[in-house]
Amino acid sequence: MSGGRRKSDREIAIERKWRDILLERPDAKDFQRAYDELHALFLEEQGGVGEIYGEVNPRKQDAGRQAVLRLVGQGHRVLELGCGDGMTSYLLAKAGNSVVSIDISQIALEHARARVTPNSTLDLRYEYGDARKLDFSDASFDFVISEHLIEHLPPQDIVQHFREVWRVLMPGGCYLALTPSRLAGGRQSVGFHLRVYVLEELCHLLEGVGFEVTWVEPKFLPKYGFMFQVRRPFLVGVFLYDRVMEALRLWTWPSAIKWRMMPTLMVSARKVEESNSLH
Repeated sequence: MSGGRRKSDREIAIERKWRDILLERPDAKDFQRAYDELHALFLEEQGGVGEIYGEVNPRKQDAGRQAVLRLVGQGHRVLELGCGDGMTSYLLAKAGNSVVSIDISQIALEHARARVTPNSTLDLRYEYGDARKLDFSDASFDFVISEHLIEHLPPQDIVQHFREVWRVLMPGGCYLALTPSRLAGGRQSVGFHLRVYVLEELCHLLEGVGFEVTWVEPKFLPKYGFMFQVRRPFLVGVFLYDRVMEALRLWTWPSAIKWRMMPTLMVSARKVEESNSLH
């Protein structure tokens, strides 16, 4: 879809090499090797200099990131999953939060840590970790954040991931997750996007684990954001949203307009009850 960056032939080759392995319940080392290889390519294509990943993997302070910073505020214990270049965690720490930021790639972590100077007073740690099995105690965080992580998980592991997030959150704690809508690029997942969801699916999975879900739409109203409570009576509205977006995707739109009509999904999932088992 127009609006994203163009992948190089070498990046496509890495994705083809690892995709089937990552779909078949890989262990953490498989993920680490795959993403180390990908991040090493990003850095090589950038010459290893300049702002981390520069134009190869742009992670600027877009509407989604602004919404995360606004919703978290300050003075909270925050865990970011799949930190990549580390910018979101860095900004959250600068805002006065205590932040732990994990990634499966040691190469990504190495360059994320370069953001923090030796004499920094920020309460910020970058650590190795697998989002499917979090190495933290129960009820450790007020917020868990993920930006473009969910679509990189094997579909058979997504419920386990949500349960782990639920476990490490404090009662009343919140999981803020951004992920591309499947409607933005069609029905098929590609590359390292192992499963891409629509809003209805995402809400159903999170509710099944025991979250109360709020839909956040920062792209249409980037200054203030928009939050819509998603409980059972409102799931019809979510279903209709997905159908409207699917219909709009089929129309011929100028690329700039279409990019806004196919927003990244963002949800705020609050821990409110005992975890349930999905069947």
